[in-house]
Amino acid sequence: MRVTSRHAELYQGIVGDMGSGEGPALRWTGHALVDVGTAGLCAFAGRKTPGELTLEDLDGASDFMESAYYGGALGTYLSCVFMNASFVQPAEGAAKKAAFIEQYVRAHRAPPQAKVADLPCAFSGGPATSAMVRTHLPLFSGEDVMNFRPNGETFVPVAGPFVVAIMFLPMASRRSEGGLLAVHADDPSLTLRFARRYLEDNRRLLQLALPTTRAMTHAGFDREQPSWDATKKRYKFADAKGPRSLVVHDLTTIAAEAMPNDARPRPTAVTAYLLSNSGQGPSLEIFQVPSGVVAFVAQASAAPTAAAWKAVSSRFWPLSGQDESAGEDSAASKKPARKKKGDAPIPGRAGWTRNPAFEDLVAIYDAGFLDRGAAARWLKRYVLGRSDRQKGSAYADSGARSWVLAGLFLREVLGMKEGRIKAIRAFADKLADWIHRKTDKRLYRGLLFAPHREVRGALLRAHQQSAKEQLLFGLDEFRDVWLHDDGDQYLVRDLICIRVVERLYELGYFKQHPDEVPEAERPSEEEATEEARA
Repeated sequence: MRVTSRHAELYQGIVGDMGSGEGPALRWTGHALVDVGTAGLCAFAGRKTPGELTLEDLDGASDFMESAYYGGALGTYLSCVFMNASFVQPAEGAAKKAAFIEQYVRAHRAPPQAKVADLPCAFSGGPATSAMVRTHLPLFSGEDVMNFRPNGETFVPVAGPFVVAIMFLPMASRRSEGGLLAVHADDPSLTLRFARRYLEDNRRLLQLALPTTRAMTHAGFDREQPSWDATKKRYKFADAKGPRSLVVHDLTTIAAEAMPNDARPRPTAVTAYLLSNSGQGPSLEIFQVPSGVVAFVAQASAAPTAAAWKAVSSRFWPLSGQDESAGEDSAASKKPARKKKGDAPIPGRAGWTRNPAFEDLVAIYDAGFLDRGAAARWLKRYVLGRSDRQKGSAYADSGARSWVLAGLFLREVLGMKEGRIKAIRAFADKLADWIHRKTDKRLYRGLLFAPHREVRGALLRAHQQSAKEQLLFGLDEFRDVWLHDDGDQYLVRDLICIRVVERLYELGYFKQHPDEVPEAERPSEEEATEEARA
């Protein structure tokens, strides 16, 4: 189970000497669950690095866990993380409860258990304090189960401060779709920002009274929905829906708050873990937000593209008649809490529903590598607004049609060189100037709406006509734009169209020819809904 960091250099200089000084000697380990829990401890104590944490800080976190974990409100959440732990066993005797608290909740103050007294911690190399099994360490083997462990060991030896960090993991994560959602980044400061945000969410939820009547939404539950217990006919601890969409949304928010003042080099990758340690069905889903996407999202929320990115980030599906807060316990729990007839749709948001743009952005890498075709389709659908049809092409109003945003995606996600991006823009500007000067509606409509096979003919016709004055473009220019090993002619055509429209707008072309505005070709409401759900 011992895991070393893939990016050890990130931790040099902040890793303390285990066992030295009076503090708990916590540090980043590279193990996602340990680091997220450690980040939660830092957030709880208001510290910037694990090395700043004191034993008194861990005392405060242990006090908080003892109160919150044994209070009953978190039972549904904790049971999917720490199966059979003391705080999910309401009938447990007082002696067992006290022993568990001493050895695990307050492990930083506990003497070593006999079985680990001479063993090093699996995460730090320091002296181990507690033996951890599936009860305390999600997705590990159960107690006394030998499963390819060295020396016949059936447990993981862990030092006390790291035990406390693992125990604090749920507070630095979110309950999502019946499991635990933890976010870990190559850059520890980003892990800390996610942990701080999710700790704030969980503390807010602990202060909220659960609703007593069923409804589509509930006051105070702005980033989650209370889950309905079909057996007990009541609500239980809230659950955040759409974990992928939630993570990208929070990355956008964190970037908007932190990146403008953060001069450290990028990129950095983010990995999200959606796990359940439940005895009824353990599971683990891992999805990654690679460094290029992180850089894209971080920069997209900045001033030059903020308005366009807001249109992308606000595409959450509205709440439907189906009760989105229905729990995951049984089919009976999914009976709809329907809106009254005539009520306006309830807009969706992070934690309530999914954002198809965010879901598809992460899915670009589902195969384990960049799917360039999926990336091009994402840009086409959510930024350019291109809609291909049997008889040609049209444009829907994406609200995000921006050459700057498109260029940012090309650089950070698709890895297109800056020189080629500039070449495509210059080519498009020449076409737009020609269309404006000659009122060449035929070229304009050919570029935007004709089947792709007819675009080259439209370009050649305009090129031949320009020979009477000054050639519209030359061979090298055409080659640099259209002929590339990536085979991305369809994407290039879309990029040229978006810049042509922008340039014509700047030139005042659409004021003179309002019938040529591309939004005149918007799909019907039914078509737009179907496309969004696809």
